Amino acid sequence: MSLNRSTVDNVVYDADDQVSPMVYVAAAIALGFIGFFGFTMNLLVAIVIVKDAQILWTPVNVILVNLVVGDFLVAAFGNPVAMVSAITGGWYWGYKMCLCYAWFMSTLGFASIGNLTVMAVERWLLVARPMKALSIRHAITLGIFVWIYALCLSLPPLFGWGSYGPEAGNVSCSVSWEVHDPLTKSDSYIGFLFVFGLIIPVLVISSSYVAIIATLRKVRKRAGASGRRESKITKMVALMITAFLLAWSPYAALAIAAQYFDAKPSASVAVLPALLAKSSICYNPIIYAGLNSQFPRSLKKIFDVRIARSSLPDSQNTALTLLNRQEQRN
Repeated sequence: MSLNRSTVDNVVYDADDQVSPMVYVAAAIALGFIGFFGFTMNLLVAIVIVKDAQILWTPVNVILVNLVVGDFLVAAFGNPVAMVSAITGGWYWGYKMCLCYAWFMSTLGFASIGNLTVMAVERWLLVARPMKALSIRHAITLGIFVWIYALCLSLPPLFGWGSYGPEAGNVSCSVSWEVHDPLTKSDSYIGFLFVFGLIIPVLVISSSYVAIIATLRKVRKRAGASGRRESKITKMVALMITAFLLAWSPYAALAIAAQYFDAKPSASVAVLPALLAKSSICYNPIIYAGLNSQFPRSLKKIFDVRIARSSLPDSQNTALTLLNRQEQRN
């Protein structure tokens, strides 16, 4: 059944697919919480890592900062735009802003999975090929490459291959997943996105962790505190990747269903996967702060003058940690 459609500022809306005002209110509240916590937590993690660079500036944390910057930009600029649209009951900003918003958010989304892929590869090299482990310079170079990769995926609709448009009850804009337009060859562009923006990164991540698990099974006990620390960081990265994929999987499944199986869920239902995907910006800082034992100490050192001290080498820092633990036990 065809839908009656109306156009406002060249943005197409479904007139027959009305969204309940309560759905818009709930979406606005959810976007507000996501934006607030994503903004504060990602900013805090970035500040702590940069301020305590002598301790925390490692290759994996270089990529983590790259990831955190992207999530921070989503919280600072992306969420407020969508929240205003939810408050006003539909896309508020016009056609050109819809294109800019969709491109901006798509770029940051692809950068996120690119950064997580690089982090998985960094863990694999460190665990399975320690002689070829990434240096900080290599990590910075790969961080720049991630943004080039993201732009290669997000720019084509601005040049006529694929298209951007309203989504999720007209609260936000993204790739027009449901469009089948021979003029823009949208079907081939969306296939390109799924191959290079999802399938290949997931295969690289999965292969990296299969190799990591196989290596750790061969070497049951890794020597010293350094080995235990790296193993914990490896688990942290795995948890970040898992959280990201769980947050984005419903959205990806809905996009695949809309493009290749002609699925047409109601706008009220389509809002939920989009909100879940946007919530992914909150998980990484929580996981990092919870699983990185150095983070609380660095946080205290930066914000509490009474315990501020000069940065210590890793060996001295490890010894200090052991002493602190012994004191707590006594």
